[in-house]
This record gives sequence, structure tokens and C-alpha cells, in this order.
Amino acid sequence: MRITKANAAENKARVLDEAGRLFRARGFESTGVADVMHAAGLTHGGFYNHFKSKDDLEAQACARIFEAAVARVANVADAPPAERLPRLLDYVRSYLSTRARDADGARCPMVAFGADVSRQSANVQAAYAEGLARYLEALARAIAQTRDAEPTIAPFLAIDMLTRLVGALTLARSVAKSDPALSNQILARTLEQVMEEAKAHAPL
Repeated sequence: MRITKANAAENKARVLDEAGRLFRARGFESTGVADVMHAAGLTHGGFYNHFKSKDDLEAQACARIFEAAVARVANVADAPPAERLPRLLDYVRSYLSTRARDADGARCPMVAFGADVSRQSANVQAAYAEGLARYLEALARAIAQTRDAEPTIAPFLAIDMLTRLVGALTLARSVAKSDPALSNQILARTLEQVMEEAKAHAPL
């Protein structure tokens, strides 16, 4: 039976979602096309109706994951003025939560792919770099609207905050099973620092 364009779009979206989930949990190299198509409930033969190659799938899945990450940060900047700081603090709490740490695949693409992406193709690296740039732009806009600071320094503040968040979550995940106390300490200390700084520089 011939599928409609809408069905094809739904199938592709399902493949991308499953690919993103598996890539974040296992890495690019350890996840095959057959794994992704099986998880999506589709036949292996239908893969090339949507993608040119596994490399194409990896790049598109990476871009899709960043779209979701950027949207979560944009939710802060797009909020009414009185809700921006609370939303930013909620975002930080969620990012540095034990739930985020203990997830099979890191929700944050920077944590999930940071070490892996340098070994991938130029297409995947380009998708990652573009997504990271967009994420930082969204975070800078959110910070500019929740801090009593010059907008021109917001991009630098965004880099400062992101490196803290990514570094803390990466380290916390790396020792979560072998030294849970240390893992909890990393999350708690970083959360305390980021929250205090955000509150201290918020407009009165």
C-alpha cells in the first residue's frame, strides 16, 4: 500500500527520535541502522527512503536533538518578564538533577556527544557545531533578560554557564556508579554556584 506524504513524514520523525535516543545512550559507532529501524518499528529496507546514509541519519538526528535543547532554553527568554528568572533557575535545577545524571542517554547533546562527535564525519560535526552555536545564542538571550548586565557580555556569560553545567553533568555521570557521594557533591556544588550567581545579578 502506498503511504502518504504525511505518513512518510511521521515515519521519518519516528526514526529520528529513536536514532537520537539510541545515539545518546550508546554512541554513534555502537548503534547501527538496523537497531534504529527496529526501534522505530520499521523495516530496514525503508531506511533509504528517508536518508542517504547512516552519516546523514547521524547529522539529522543530532540537529533534531539540538532543536529540542534550544527550544527548552528559548522557553526562558520568551516568558513574561516576571517568569524569566524562575524559569532559568528551574532549567538549571533540571539540568543538574539526579534524574538527568542517571538517564541512560544524556538529554543534553553537549554531554551526550561532546567526546564522540570529534570522531564523526564532517557532516555530523557541522550539525553539532551549528546546534551548539544556536544553543549558546538562546542561552545568551535568556541570560541577558534575567541579569542586570550589559547585553554585549551575555554571550560570554552563556559560555561560562554552559561550560559549568556540561562539565558538572559529565563528571557526575562518569562517577555516579563508582562514587555516588562524589557525583552528588559535584551536582550540588555546581547547582549552588550557578543559582547564587543568577540570583545575585538579577534585576531588582
